[in-house]
Amino acid sequence: MTETTTITRKAGEHTLLATVSTEFTDMAQSLLGVFEGQAANLRDGYILQFGWGPIFLESEGEALRLTTPDYAGDAENDRTQDLTGAIRIQVSQMWLPSASGVRPQEMHFHKEILIQRGWEEMEDFEASRQPSRHEIFSGWFISDTSERDEPYPHDDILKVPAWQVVQRRPMLAQVLAMPDETLTILLDGEVDRVVLLRGDDSEWLYVKADQED
Repeated sequence: MTETTTITRKAGEHTLLATVSTEFTDMAQSLLGVFEGQAANLRDGYILQFGWGPIFLESEGEALRLTTPDYAGDAENDRTQDLTGAIRIQVSQMWLPSASGVRPQEMHFHKEILIQRGWEEMEDFEASRQPSRHEIFSGWFISDTSERDEPYPHDDILKVPAWQVVQRRPMLAQVLAMPDETLTILLDGEVDRVVLLRGDDSEWLYVKADQED
């Protein structure tokens, strides 16, 4: 079982409480520093956007406790006091844009991903993102890596909220902050390469083999 600790921080007249795995205490301290900088606005029900999801402040006695959607449970309806899952996902999402030399693009945990049926058992994935103005569709399409001459049959493609995809296949979290017009290949659960797609042109942004030389 993961060891957690609860950090207490004063923010103006408020006392903030944050529970997190000991491996992420530094990040939790930084997060509390952000809240401290907004001390005048803090209250029960206050919301701060943190990566792909919100952090809520909830009254606990005389203090305000940080909570997040429960990404290990029902993220759309339940909350957890343990910030570990939210921080771990944020860390996972940030490394690939940096390694690829691109700016991360906004992604929200409740948005839908189009994903090939059978994704729960896959280890190799092809994940591409295209611009989307739809309120709920993220622009992400994720499939296996097999070559196809024809589009996937309609009933082969599912609409799944992003948090459910990450819950069942955590390795996919690392692609979700990549911007539009990118394609990421994962082999055996690890990012193998990233391609920037623009019309008929393409550019390699990240190649795993190059990092290992």
